Amino acid sequence: MTTSHDVIDEINLKIINILNKDSSLPFVEIAKQIGISDATVHIRVRRLIAAGIIKKFTIALDNNKLGYDHLAFMGINIEPGTADEVTNSLSSIEEVLEIHEMHGRFDLLLKIRAKNLEEMRDIVVNKIRKLPRIIETELMTALKTRKEDHMVPVMDSAI
Repeated sequence: MTTSHDVIDEINLKIINILNKDSSLPFVEIAKQIGISDATVHIRVRRLIAAGIIKKFTIALDNNKLGYDHLAFMGINIEPGTADEVTNSLSSIEEVLEIHEMHGRFDLLLKIRAKNLEEMRDIVVNKIRKLPRIIETELMTALKTRKEDHMVPVMDSAI
């Protein structure tokens, strides 16, 4: 069985960094940038997928231009021992983009996007707060987003 440590080397890190910037880039172009064959890139990407390092190829969207310009974070406190149940329920709400289990002021931290304040209210009041096992919620609205990346660039030091 291949583990993630078996497939992380300098070439794979370069492939990951290139794909992180533009996952639609053809393997031939990636190969040129690194100085290897496109067949080698193809094999290495297949191994990265098999090892679970690359989970999927996707696109990055400008949510504001799509009309989802209301961003908020929600802290939630839940009944002890119900994290799996609550996170499963929250995962089915499409507007909930991220769910993080925390240790501190809140048990869970959510990232939510909506088209307007009315939709945000509907998500909070009718979709989230009505779920069982939720004790307390606090909504924190983002006024402006300065940076929103989805991956930390991997460096050679990660080997």
